[in-house]
Amino acid sequence: MNNVKWLRSQYMPCFPLGDNHSRITECERHVQLSRRAAAEGSVLLKNTNHLLPFQKGTKVAIFGKAQIDYVKGGGGSGDTNVSYTRNIYQGLKLKEGHVKIFDPLSFYYQNYVNNQYENGAKIGMFDEADVPTDLLAQTKEYTDTAIICICRYSSENEDRRNDGTDTYFYLTEQEQKMVKTVSENFTKVVVLLNVGAMIDTSWFYQNEKISSALPSAKS
Repeated sequence: MNNVKWLRSQYMPCFPLGDNHSRITECERHVQLSRRAAAEGSVLLKNTNHLLPFQKGTKVAIFGKAQIDYVKGGGGSGDTNVSYTRNIYQGLKLKEGHVKIFDPLSFYYQNYVNNQYENGAKIGMFDEADVPTDLLAQTKEYTDTAIICICRYSSENEDRRNDGTDTYFYLTEQEQKMVKTVSENFTKVVVLLNVGAMIDTSWFYQNEKISSALPSAKS
């Protein structure tokens, strides 16, 4: 057990054990390797109309609190110690030369998530938000392309249930409502999953209005 403990210490990002006392798992070389592996290793779960990759200049609207409420890891031993995280919205903003984002919608979710955190909500463990009718109308005027973001937080005794109310594996009623709204109002729809374990995928696989789906990269 002691050998395992000391071996593990070599890979803790807070310990300067690399060249020139650098932090091995958070050095720039490893950060760039992680980003490249995430980009090249992403697997399309669905892409029936070849919507992905987006063409340069594509205007997109991002739906779902998960674009802000980003889950970087699980609870307990599933957690990770990192110096920074980027949520889905921030990550897409870095690619703004390639895609253009309807910021007012994302700002709405940002305010909603901040309010939830301030009132004691845990990351990845609170309800989806309803989008106001006027904001939805403005979004439709901006683009016909939408990204639906779904997240899940995993931890012991805090995710799966066996009582018929497993809202980890299945979409919640609020999430179903969001998916229905987006599917009915946008002709091009992508699903982005920020999850740490298996979830039901029949809702987008069987929905012809949803063109593409993929898991989000953790970086």
